[in-house]
Amino acid sequence: MIIHRPPFIVHHFASLGSTNDQLKAMIAAPEGACVVADEQTAGRGRRARTWHSSPGDGLYMSILFLPRSDASSRLPLTGLLAAVAVAETLIERGVAGVDIKWPNDVLVKGRKISGVLAEAVSAGSGSPRLILGIGVNLNHRSFPPELSESATSLAIETGERVVVEEFRDRLLEKIARWYELWLRGASASIIDRWSRLSTYARGQQVVVALEDEKLTGVTDGLTETGALRLVVDGGVRTILAGEVTKLRKGADLSVRQSSA
Repeated sequence: MIIHRPPFIVHHFASLGSTNDQLKAMIAAPEGACVVADEQTAGRGRRARTWHSSPGDGLYMSILFLPRSDASSRLPLTGLLAAVAVAETLIERGVAGVDIKWPNDVLVKGRKISGVLAEAVSAGSGSPRLILGIGVNLNHRSFPPELSESATSLAIETGERVVVEEFRDRLLEKIARWYELWLRGASASIIDRWSRLSTYARGQQVVVALEDEKLTGVTDGLTETGALRLVVDGGVRTILAGEVTKLRKGADLSVRQSSA
């Protein structure tokens, strides 16, 4: 089924392995092509994690953008703007306790409700293809045991069943607005809005797991390209990729660096 929601063209499927993979296979798709599935059998998030995609319970969506080649340094901001759009859509529906964990996990009261997977796909000599995969837990009433303490859904938080298509269309409106600002080079506006929505942005004691080490420090905002600034013993580290965890109250807050 194809649905026109300008500037997007929504391709709806009952079941897919992965909406990102489906969109990658649509080589000739124009900018704004959007793939949505009622379920994913091989959904994934950042760092190759599996994304729980039960049938009809969530929004499983990928969007194609064709940014100019001279915007490559700002590509990481697209994941941030997608998280901002999700957070704003949840807040608009009256959800309390919405937060964004760097870079683009959306939480409600500390539990994950949405994730974003941004993938840049090589296009040879042409413009780069950027695919934003977005998963939002909407009508889930329960999760597998391994996720029961760390995940939540809009239905759990509000007690109401969500019309997935209505949530999708409102979210697309917000993504379109933020992407337009991104195209204009308004990086500061995106970073400012992200920082206002995230308790992780500044002054938060965290542990950051990198590929080969763990860092403990205090967050000090984002760079102009969306990297996390972390104050550690000896200076400031710029974190391009890593898993961020808040330190518990009462934990040892001394700044340290160690091998993973």
